[in-house]
Amino acid sequence: MKMLKVLEAVAFAALFTLPAAAATKAATKEHKAPAKTAKVERQAWPAEDITGTIASVDPAQHLVIVKTSDGVPFDMTVSRSTRIEAGDQRMKLDELNSDVNKNVSVKFVPERRGDVARTIQITG
Repeated sequence: MKMLKVLEAVAFAALFTLPAAAATKAATKEHKAPAKTAKVERQAWPAEDITGTIASVDPAQHLVIVKTSDGVPFDMTVSRSTRIEAGDQRMKLDELNSDVNKNVSVKFVPERRGDVARTIQITG
């Protein structure tokens, strides 16, 4: 019985001292401004050149596949800013279907999402 009274007293004291201690701690805690996140600099890879032949063109996927002389295919994503030319004539992506198996020179930028063509020049 005496042990029960001691436990009740401890429980009673805990009920009143814990919230008071938490309030005091919260009131004295300094509020710091959130740390500024580090500015992430976009690291772009340098542009590269490739020559080969047009293996296929898929305007719906904005894709041109260029096969190099050693037979390695490269998928080139064509963006709105990609410049496509045959000689001094500008072309659109869907017009390249008639140029399959022709020689091309492509300047592209390797990116995480794939190789993005900057220029596609039909050379022959």
